[in-house]
Amino acid sequence: MKYLRVILSDNKNVNNIEDLGVKKASEYGFYDLVYLNKNGASITEDTLKVRVYQKNEWDSKAVLVIQKRATIENGAKIDKVLTREQFDTESEALEFVKDNFLSSYDFSFKFSKTGIEYKNETIRVWVEDVENIGITLELEAEDIKILNTFISHFNVKEKLDISLPEYYYLKYVKA
Repeated sequence: MKYLRVILSDNKNVNNIEDLGVKKASEYGFYDLVYLNKNGASITEDTLKVRVYQKNEWDSKAVLVIQKRATIENGAKIDKVLTREQFDTESEALEFVKDNFLSSYDFSFKFSKTGIEYKNETIRVWVEDVENIGITLELEAEDIKILNTFISHFNVKEKLDISLPEYYYLKYVKA
């Protein structure tokens, strides 16, 4: 699957997104605790995060530990998930991170987002309100053309060529 993330300059068509052929699938809210690789790899290339849900309509526990690597090809992100563990509490997840990752990673920052997931047979779209950033769209499809056609209906302020956690880090943490 290919992923694309854009930051919107306004809410044009967001409230009418179902007119574009997608249906609401779920609502969610969470914060991510993001860790940096001690070897200096970018967050896009090497992500470790603890995701803590405040609202979750998906089939998962309340807390996830996710480690993944991503590559950017033709403007789309392709993720490879290396670790995805589920926990009932944040403290259990942090203990797992301590036992398995703290020799290679350091905690860096926390950020939150709320969102609504939409989908149809060819695309999934997450409309998210991201802390400090505003409204973004994350899209998933097999074909980059589907992603680009869908985002053409919105006023895009910026198309990200790095992961959202890396963008957030560079703009709000490291700055």
